Amino acid sequence: MLFVFFARPATPFSTSVAALAAVVRRCGHVPEAIGFSLDATIEEAARRVEARDADVVAVSAMSRDWPGARALLERLRPGPFRVVGGYHASLAPEDVARSAAVDAICIGEGERPLAALLAALERGAPRGPLPGLWLRGPSGAFEGPPPAADPEPDIAALPRWDYEALGEVPAMLDRGINTFGATLDRFLPVRASRGCPYACAYCSAPTWERVAGFGRGASGAGRRLRVASHDVASHSVASHSVASDDVPFRNTRPVDHLCDELADLRDAYAPEGFELWDEHFPVDLAWLDELAERYPRRVGLPFKVEMHPNAASRARLERLAAAGCVLFHCGVEAGDAELRRRTLNRRCSEETLQRVFDDCRALGIATSASVMTALPGETYAMAHATVELLERLRPDSFMWSTYMPLPFTPLGDAAMAGGWPGPARERLGDRSFRSRTPPAMSPDERARIHEELAALQRATVRAAAGPGERARPVATPADRMPSELAAGVGGAGDATDALATRLGLGRRGAPLGQTPRVEGARWDGSQLQLTLRSAAFPPHRVFVGERGAGPAFVTSAHLRLSHAGAEAPRALRDALETLAERLGEARLDELCALLEGASV
Repeated sequence: MLFVFFARPATPFSTSVAALAAVVRRCGHVPEAIGFSLDATIEEAARRVEARDADVVAVSAMSRDWPGARALLERLRPGPFRVVGGYHASLAPEDVARSAAVDAICIGEGERPLAALLAALERGAPRGPLPGLWLRGPSGAFEGPPPAADPEPDIAALPRWDYEALGEVPAMLDRGINTFGATLDRFLPVRASRGCPYACAYCSAPTWERVAGFGRGASGAGRRLRVASHDVASHSVASHSVASDDVPFRNTRPVDHLCDELADLRDAYAPEGFELWDEHFPVDLAWLDELAERYPRRVGLPFKVEMHPNAASRARLERLAAAGCVLFHCGVEAGDAELRRRTLNRRCSEETLQRVFDDCRALGIATSASVMTALPGETYAMAHATVELLERLRPDSFMWSTYMPLPFTPLGDAAMAGGWPGPARERLGDRSFRSRTPPAMSPDERARIHEELAALQRATVRAAAGPGERARPVATPADRMPSELAAGVGGAGDATDALATRLGLGRRGAPLGQTPRVEGARWDGSQLQLTLRSAAFPPHRVFVGERGAGPAFVTSAHLRLSHAGAEAPRALRDALETLAERLGEARLDELCALLEGASV
């Protein structure tokens, strides 16, 4: 059985695939997996899938990935049974069913439905009803209405994740598959629980929770009051979700059950530590007391967690520190308090955020944060408040992204109803995603905010990454149009011209001809950004980075070259191929040295 998943940026690991691959192996079959990033074309992806010659192809896709996933499935030769699951299939099964290349749709959590499907396939053509599965019948149409999701399984009763279905685990660890922190390290992803007690307006977790049937009741779960009233015109969430602080999630693994597995993973793969990829780490104080008492003796490796700042009391942080937590991540999301509250439904005060980050520092726990920009209703002043808040909180690392509306979320649906572009991409080959600039913010203001965030992130990473550690690639401001970049994005004149000479390209101000000239150059902390222009094509953004560290249109011995946008003029593609040959054995450090005079 072959699992196909999508990731941006490219990553060799998927939690859902690891969980479902364990089910496949328990059923006596062989699981394999392929992950595609947005630099893959449909044709390339189809060739790689067909080369595996799988009997069953299982695709997991978010709404943003479904158009490309559908094109991939429809490009494949007939033969394998094809099942689609994940967020989009669960929330919009009728949309997935429109593709004639889909044989079955999994709704909700997939462990038990997948086991039932494999058993049915062993007996011949599967026939319904099967739990959580919508099947195409003999008539060629899907039979009846979409079924309900299979009831949420007890996480402690599920098989352990199958890491090896995704590749050689030591190689994955060496590459760095961790999400949190300023460096790429050898921390292994694991999970202690499922579910999140909060209802942020931009997040898919509450919607998935309703579909998958996460219970909140007497069996022990965070009590919740939720009213998803959303004002489309103002993008304001009128009511909110409140999670109880003294009741555990129902689907949390017992501490002994978790420690037994982590000790075995420690012995099998020798990771540096563990990164808990829970939507929200358990908050029950008795559970945390047990973790603090047993984890150091039974496992003894450092670990990282993610938790809502409102749940991160001093008492919980103290227990995490005692257990061995070395990094705490939380969503800050926006610096403007009113934007956090009304638009994002993040009812967390700046005082609470400051207290959490200060407490972590006092307890010796590193901190990580995530923020968004270009939010509906955001102004430059609001966005700049995010930069200023990060400067006050002083996280050891942070991640930032431009807002992308997710279907079936209050904010996403309201934004798209108001004309905000949806996240779906028409092809895997898209190399960039251009989200919308909020009406109250100019493109120049948006670009300025992105460059402020990138500069702060560079400084943070440089300060946090110690000698010999691999600094995490820094996010790139990618939303200026090439014509805006042509005015010059940063390289000092002499440095940019020196780089152009080394690359065999024209210098700025040279007459336009067939050889591209370098209009601008800058180092963003992880790659070189060049703006090239010739008589055959207008200004276009090009990236040069370490080979294997991101999307590539063409490669040299040690470098990757890519272009912005889903398409590029043929003359530019030819120029990149020539440039790759010219670079030969050149390394990124050599090129960066030429830009020492550039402002970064």
